[in-house]
Amino acid sequence: MKTLKSYKFEILLTAVLLQLVYPFFSLLFIVEQDKVHLASFAILMMASLLIAKRKSPKLLVLLFGSMGVIGLLYGCLENEGLTIYLRIYGICFFYLTLMYILIRNFLDSKKISLQVVMGAVSGYLVIGFIGASTIEMMDFHHPGSFGLSDTSESFDYYYFSFISLVTVGYGDIVPLSSAAKSLTIFISVIGQFYMAVGIASFVGKFMSK
Repeated sequence: MKTLKSYKFEILLTAVLLQLVYPFFSLLFIVEQDKVHLASFAILMMASLLIAKRKSPKLLVLLFGSMGVIGLLYGCLENEGLTIYLRIYGICFFYLTLMYILIRNFLDSKKISLQVVMGAVSGYLVIGFIGASTIEMMDFHHPGSFGLSDTSESFDYYYFSFISLVTVGYGDIVPLSSAAKSLTIFISVIGQFYMAVGIASFVGKFMSK
């Protein structure tokens, strides 16, 4: 356990990156996407427990992470009913909790280190995950909010969230309703705000050394 804690940010960043590219890995190793997604999410949950310093965030990680794992696990077998709610809401609130943990860790850090940088990079990617789960939640409750094709997959929500986050906007997926457009704007603004505040915080911590 001590060895894992000493590499907790490395494990976190690896799990976050795996969450980002799990369809590619499933194709590379000829494994079903859902199974790779489940494995990467379980690793991310473990890393979140290692990083969390306070009891309350750990309990929230366990609660929402378990909901997400159960939803993903049973989603491999059937994708209907309660499993969809467990997956969507569990994963969304899990990412929100992880974001809070990363922000607290950054604020509590006294100096800039490689682990702090990895935590900050992970935090930026987690914003994209929060956006993806929120987009999926909106499209689940209000079908037709986004211009998705009939053959679209759940990873398309991640794809659209990240191209909005980095303000690329290819136009292959577009928000159709006013609420969807508002959410897309919010994701883009939060991404730029995180970058601006993050850089300013890094400079401030570096100058205070």
